[in-house]
Amino acid sequence: MDNRQFNKQFYEYVKEIVIDVLRNNGMFIGQWHLGTVDQVISPTRLKVFVDGGNTSQTIPCNPDVTFNVGDYVWIVYINGNPRDKFVLCKRSVE
Repeated sequence: MDNRQFNKQFYEYVKEIVIDVLRNNGMFIGQWHLGTVDQVISPTRLKVFVDGGNTSQTIPCNPDVTFNVGDYVWIVYINGNPRDKFVLCKRSVE
């Protein structure tokens, strides 16, 4: 195998590893997600079911909005990171 082929193959392996890591960490998911308030902990923290999940997650929220149990909300993944969430506002459901 010549050096050019080796470099191309090495590049492809690295690319596959990077894509797998990004996919496994949810980095290809969009920034905006749907949620339902399960519990209001404080004016700045909620427990929210994210994207129809069964387990509520504690997430910081906008203190300028009064949230109530059962409210439908918009959740933003900061910089697309699913581990860094924020409940921005309520959302309308028809």
